[in-house]
Amino acid sequence: MGVQAKVLIIEDDPDTAEAMRITLEAQEHHVVMASDPAQGLETARKEKPDVIILDVMFGKKEESKGFDYAVKMRQDKTVAPIPILMITAVNIRHPGFNFSPDTDEEYLPVDDFIDKPAQPKELVQKVQNLLDMKTSKWKDWPHRGK
Repeated sequence: MGVQAKVLIIEDDPDTAEAMRITLEAQEHHVVMASDPAQGLETARKEKPDVIILDVMFGKKEESKGFDYAVKMRQDKTVAPIPILMITAVNIRHPGFNFSPDTDEEYLPVDDFIDKPAQPKELVQKVQNLLDMKTSKWKDWPHRGK
């Protein structure tokens, strides 16, 4: 069948990253990994993936670097067109947050969200939906027209 698409996973939890890698490679996607958002941005520039999966929280202090890097990726013309799937445990740990592209799109330019731990079927479907989009709706952020 051949490689379907290139997916960049930016996730600092090795178990979570590995589970997603195995799931996506079973769908014949080529998976590239980065363990922190700065490395992920450089990898995205170099590898030009079809989809980026970006975690929200990084490090022992659980800093929300994923939010900052989603914005940086949209400001980088090389990376801006790539759809981003944000993976987070925030909705599970803090149910009142309810991050969603429908309500949080003005300040968080990602194309979709998935909760940790990502269920394989949902992960595959969300990645496929983003692949079908081909280009992020946020490629011109913050000047995206409604």
